[in-house]
Order: sequence, then structure tokens, then C-alpha cells
Amino acid sequence: MKTHYVGHDDMYKKYKAGEEQEDWSTPKQVKEYLPVLEKSLAPDYIPKSGKFLEMGCGAGTYSLWFAQQGYDVYGVDIAPTAVAWAKEKAEKQNLKVNFRVASVLNLAGFKDNFFDFVLDGHCFHCIIGQDRIVFLKSALRVLKPNGFFRVATMCGEVTNDEWLKQWDPESRCMVVKDIARRYIGLADDILDEIKEAGFQILHWEIFYRKDKYEQDDLLVDAIKP
Repeated sequence: MKTHYVGHDDMYKKYKAGEEQEDWSTPKQVKEYLPVLEKSLAPDYIPKSGKFLEMGCGAGTYSLWFAQQGYDVYGVDIAPTAVAWAKEKAEKQNLKVNFRVASVLNLAGFKDNFFDFVLDGHCFHCIIGQDRIVFLKSALRVLKPNGFFRVATMCGEVTNDEWLKQWDPESRCMVVKDIARRYIGLADDILDEIKEAGFQILHWEIFYRKDKYEQDDLLVDAIKP
């Protein structure tokens, strides 16, 4: 299917101009989510420090939060507007974060076995078709042995009336003008992708939608054996 990943840059331009978004989320959504994120990092198998990478960091909201927790943070995104915005935020908050424009499909410029913790914070469902295994292999390459990988991605059946207008049940993709924008797979299929890429899954759970306008969310914790 056709993709246009760099097209996300247009959305970041709108969000930045509107000043009503932290990123893809509103300030209210971010405020509600941060305690959930902090609680989810409690398990002993999750590194509490070290080199951290967010794949698809957007405007840096969560990368900056991890920097505040003491991680050595790097963030990559294909959208130049998002990365520039993230750098602005880091400067205002006096935080040292290495943000760069790069593709999550190759993570060029990063050495093998470099990171202790790699985060996919809702980037993976924007990756389509065979690019998905490339994405996972990129994460595997840059992680240290026993390095930690977290995936947070949409899953399950689509119930949002507006989304259903774009929904292709055969590919399980949202398609707009022949461009596949999101893949919303079944949880078991996504788990199989992660395992087949070479990761060992430690824990997974589904956060079910509150109403038909939201989407189920799959959280997966894994390590590089």
C-alpha cells in the first residue's frame, strides 16, 4: 500500500500554529496520561536510567518527561516541524535532549547496541505493511543485549463512525486518498510481529476504549535477548 510518512509534518504545522496541542494530545490529555505512564514504569525489569530513544518522538512531550526523570534522551521523527518544536521546548525547559530528523525505519546515525530503553509511543500504528518488520528490526539493532523495548499501539476493532469511513477491513488500515495512514491490527497479530522480529515479550495488556470514539490500546514490554 502507498505511504506518506513525512505527511505528518502538515499536522504538526497546524498543531503548532493553533497552540492548543502539546503534540498529538491536548494539555489536558497529557496531564491525565503522565501519572499512568509513571506507574507503568514501576516493574523492576524496566531500566530507571541510561540511554533512552523515542521512535517517532513528535514534538517531544514524552521525551522531555523522560529527560526530567534522569534518562539520557534521544528522539527521532521524520517530521521537521515536530523536531524543531521539540528542540524549542527543550531549550525553554533547560533540558538536554538530542532530537533529530530521521526515519524510524533505519535509525541512521545510531550505532548497534547503543540504547538501554527504546520507546514506541504510538508511532508503530503509523507504520504500514513490510515497513513494520523493518521498524522492529531497527529497534532491535540499536538496543543493547537485554535492552528494554516498549510498544504502545492502537489495536482491535474500529468503532468510531468517522474512522469507519476510512477503514479498509482487509488490510486493517485507515486509508485516505489511497494513502494508508494507520494500521490497527488485532492484538495477537501485533504480538506475533514483535516476537518474530526477535524480541522476548515480558508483559502485555490491552487498555480498552471508554466509548466508541476511542480505540483500544495495546501495551507491550519486551527485551532484546
